[in-house]
Amino acid sequence: MDNPNVDISKEARPDQADELMTLTRENEELAQQVKELVKAEGRLYRYQEQLDAQLREYQELYQFNRRLNASQKLSEIFSHAADFIINNLGYERVIFFGFDAERERYDVSACDGYYRAEDSDAVGRLSIARSEPFLAPLYQGDACLICLGGSGSPDQQQLAARMRVSEYLVYPLGSHTQPVALLAVGNSADQAPFCRRISDSEMALLGIGNLAGLLSSTIENQILFANTTKALEQERLAEAKYRGIFENATEGIFQTTPAGVFLSCNPATAEILGYQTPQEIIEALPDISRLYVDPQQRIMILAELAQGRAVKSYEVEFYRKDGSKCWVRLNVRASFAPSGGISHVDGIMEDISERKRAEEAIRKLNEELEQRVIERTRELESANAELQQTHAHMLQQEKMASIGQLAAGVAHEINNPIGFIISNLNTLGKYTGRLTEYIELQAEAIKGLCQGGDPEQAMREIEQGKKGLKVDYIVGDLDQLVRESQEGAERVKKIVQELKGFARLDECETKAANLNEGLESTINIVWNELKFKADLKKEFGEIPSTLCNPGQLNQVFMNLLVNAAQAMDNFGVITVRTTSEDGMIRVSVSDTGCGIPPDRIKRIFDPFYTTKDVGKGTGLGLSIVYDIVKKHNGEIKVESEPDVGTTFTVQIPVVQE
Repeated sequence: MDNPNVDISKEARPDQADELMTLTRENEELAQQVKELVKAEGRLYRYQEQLDAQLREYQELYQFNRRLNASQKLSEIFSHAADFIINNLGYERVIFFGFDAERERYDVSACDGYYRAEDSDAVGRLSIARSEPFLAPLYQGDACLICLGGSGSPDQQQLAARMRVSEYLVYPLGSHTQPVALLAVGNSADQAPFCRRISDSEMALLGIGNLAGLLSSTIENQILFANTTKALEQERLAEAKYRGIFENATEGIFQTTPAGVFLSCNPATAEILGYQTPQEIIEALPDISRLYVDPQQRIMILAELAQGRAVKSYEVEFYRKDGSKCWVRLNVRASFAPSGGISHVDGIMEDISERKRAEEAIRKLNEELEQRVIERTRELESANAELQQTHAHMLQQEKMASIGQLAAGVAHEINNPIGFIISNLNTLGKYTGRLTEYIELQAEAIKGLCQGGDPEQAMREIEQGKKGLKVDYIVGDLDQLVRESQEGAERVKKIVQELKGFARLDECETKAANLNEGLESTINIVWNELKFKADLKKEFGEIPSTLCNPGQLNQVFMNLLVNAAQAMDNFGVITVRTTSEDGMIRVSVSDTGCGIPPDRIKRIFDPFYTTKDVGKGTGLGLSIVYDIVKKHNGEIKVESEPDVGTTFTVQIPVVQE
């Protein structure tokens, strides 16, 4: 056996040394290759494990997909997905955010992995605005958002805190530009070492990325299915609604070809035209033109339709199945084919036969009514003429009654001055006799003097006669008698003139007048009616003259004053007040009489209504007052309180010449 410590290179030949070195290098290279093969085998084993794990995930994902296909609600899909992510993919916590289009926000729809009530409640209230800047990369096409522990923007870190995780992934579900939901998975700081860690490596993201893609497709399919189902249901309901309307409509609905062949019609069409069923019409009528009593109308309708115009509310007369006629109102329009011609005509017909018969009956009734109206108008015109004549007569009677009512008072007022005028005239007659006798005595004395008589004797006789006849007293009294007679005559003249104004109450003369003067005149006329019933207080203000009918207004004042006096059961007070304000003149007559009950005050201006006892008054006085005030564009108001008194206020506008 050779000694291993012997230096071979010294013993061997040079060619053997080269071979030995070559062999050594080859052995070293072979050893290196073996090492690399061992490493490769280890990597291959790890790859195999990864492939096996991925295969298991794919198999689990396949089974999961089958479960998803059986789910019809998003809540079920989210629940199954959350369970799969935690139990199969190994993440600790899962949140699904659904999109609220109205609020433009993503709200939590489902979550799992939060076992403390505090965490679950807080996460359940999470809401993310679609406009959050950190979501923008998802809308621009990024597969997901990744936030590793301590990394990411402040907004991403804030979201991590709100989701109670230290690392997370966010995937868009559905279209990137408008995700219908967001999927967030993550781990808390305490549990992260025991769960699948969040990583940005392609291999680590493969499983959750595949799941996100599967969920996106499933959700979009579910939404498409829901929308399709909804659309089909709406279409079914619309069809049922249309069919119900078509079958149950009271109007006839029909469709024909341009040649007039019925394509379809509803039961109402058959009923209007006297047929049993719509099918009978379709089979029995090859041309709708046969229905027209006047075929020219069918031609006119087709001409309108050919111009693209709809025919609305067109009334025509049709033949029914039994040959009778009926009136219908047509509304038709044409549908056009791509070639430009009419493809078919849709129409609605309404039976208006009853309306036509009613119109004819109404026309005849109108003719009769017009004739009756003419006759009745003649009767009313005659009756109105009689009524106007009666009314005028009654007004005249009321006016005469007003004057007659004043006659006794006026006579009394006239009798007083006439009485002392007559008395003064009697006294003047006596005075005239004595003065005549005195003049004759003077004439005899002058005659005696002319014949040579004694002047002194003549003067003594004249002086004795003067004393005997009381000539000095007569001369002194004559002036007073004449003055009193003149005053009495003036008083009579004034009363007559004022009474004359009331005798022409119907005259239409309009002139400028001061109502204070009219009131003074009226008070003088009715003074005999007032002075025994009440004290009269006159509170006349400064008022302007106005264009009016003074005579008519004096009648108003007279009526109000007399009524005030007649309302006095005991001696009272009548107050007449005038004022002017805001272009209006106001005249009020107040009394302290018995007043007017509230239930009667609303009717006191009605013709023939009176608050006086039966037989006292015609009930026309205040009605005439009301009419006169209205003719002056004014108004009259009354305020009254039983047992306190009544106030009538007349208000008329100031009208200048």
